[in-house]
Amino acid sequence: MILHTKAEKPTGTLKQNVYDALRGMILSGEVSPGEQLRERDLSEKLGVSRTPLREALNQLEREGLVESQPHRGYFVPILDLKTAEELLDLRLMLDAYAIALAVDQISEQGLEELRGVMARLAEFAAKPELAIEELAEEVRVGMQIHEIVARESGHRFLYETLRQLYGRLSLLIWVDVLWVDKWDLTRAEHKEIVEAIIARDKERAVTATKLHVKRSRDDLMRVVQAQSLLHGKSRGRLERP
Repeated sequence: MILHTKAEKPTGTLKQNVYDALRGMILSGEVSPGEQLRERDLSEKLGVSRTPLREALNQLEREGLVESQPHRGYFVPILDLKTAEELLDLRLMLDAYAIALAVDQISEQGLEELRGVMARLAEFAAKPELAIEELAEEVRVGMQIHEIVARESGHRFLYETLRQLYGRLSLLIWVDVLWVDKWDLTRAEHKEIVEAIIARDKERAVTATKLHVKRSRDDLMRVVQAQSLLHGKSRGRLERP
């Protein structure tokens, strides 16, 4: 997978532009886990006032990409090994449960949405190169598969729980994409999951989902554990290479 960066003129609202810029800085590694996001520095760097900056930081906090500490400000969160294991283990259980429910009762609208997502993913896969912004968009679109499945499960509390969980997993998912670099495999796994749902094959869909999430979890755990050994720490934490 080849990545390149490109300069683009900002579009959309000021708040959205600030949010996109900050999110890009976090996911690209320009700011590292544990690093403080100083409002004055960011305001000067981005050329904006603190109001849209704080709105963007609050949104990133809700998504799990930023954490606020009383009397200290905003920081990029450090995810230790135990936290990562717990989040990913929970996702494995809940994703499998959601898809088992969804296969039986997914609506035609839900199936059409899944087909639309796969069509968009195919457009990304057909490109010989992806800008970092395009890869981020493909990751976002790919996650829509899981969000649609959770919604179509018909279980309101499961859907709400998974949406919150996916937000907390944003940084981990991005680490999986950038460090493990098995995105072609992820594309194939997404295709298998959607095809199983369309065929209303519950056993196939559950198996494909478990394999997809478990593979991602195991790959990411190796990254975190390697970081732990490299730095001689008993509890791994994600750090930029």
